Amino acid sequence: MDTEVIARFVRSDNTEFIVDETDWGLTAIDGADAAKYELFTQKNGTGDGDTTTGKRVAARDLELQAAVMDTRLNAELRQQAKRFFNPKSTYRVYLTYMGTTAWLEAELEAFQAPSKQIDLPQEFSAYFLATDPYWKSVDDFGQDIAAITPRWGFPYMDHPDLGVLVDVANFARKVTFDYDGDVPAWPVITLTVDAPVTNPKIVNGTAFVRLIDELAAGDTVVITTAPQRIRITKNGQNVLNRVDRASNFAGLALQPGTNVYSFAADYGDNSLHVVIRYNKQYLGV
Repeated sequence: MDTEVIARFVRSDNTEFIVDETDWGLTAIDGADAAKYELFTQKNGTGDGDTTTGKRVAARDLELQAAVMDTRLNAELRQQAKRFFNPKSTYRVYLTYMGTTAWLEAELEAFQAPSKQIDLPQEFSAYFLATDPYWKSVDDFGQDIAAITPRWGFPYMDHPDLGVLVDVANFARKVTFDYDGDVPAWPVITLTVDAPVTNPKIVNGTAFVRLIDELAAGDTVVITTAPQRIRITKNGQNVLNRVDRASNFAGLALQPGTNVYSFAADYGDNSLHVVIRYNKQYLGV
């Protein structure tokens, strides 16, 4: 079993602070294993019991405590920690536990580096609030739906009837993702264009997002599906007002299990490259 327990904090100015038992070692973790769940109920007017009216995963409170490994460095390391944890900044918190590493974005709610007997290991506690409660995979995953897979390699083979297999194209315009996250993941979808394309559409099951627009060679369209950040840009400019009104951004989320994405266009779909990328999302580490 992997016994490493490591925290890495990345501040919004890209400065890092690492707790890996070199200078500091983690002594306590609270709030990483599971988020808070909220149930909403309404008392029944007649009969027994209540009726469940809603449920949600609340924002996550996360507390990490650490202590200095070498008391001779108490003063120096205490000053470093006090300077690093600043409520004016935002943070990305990476946590490695039992062989798994994941991260989340959070705001610093409080920080303590208590004054105590100076020959004892200096400690600190950092308290974070993650309004998006889900941990995310360090690696992002994705695939080009229209990818052409190169197949011409060494050793060279030339079939007398079938010829040389140089590459394999995905003519079906589909790609399957087997997603093993705990909760839905919200992909970022990038469309690039080699020649004119009219009204491109991305499909997941029965849901789709369709852009009503003429695209030219060299254009890039980026679709962001996360509920709090829904956005479509064309060459960096917002074009959300050109989306087909029947579009369903929520329907493009990857659900745990098998997801099949495809694309189409009124004209020029052979000139589209569609790359879907996402981070897996987890309830706890």
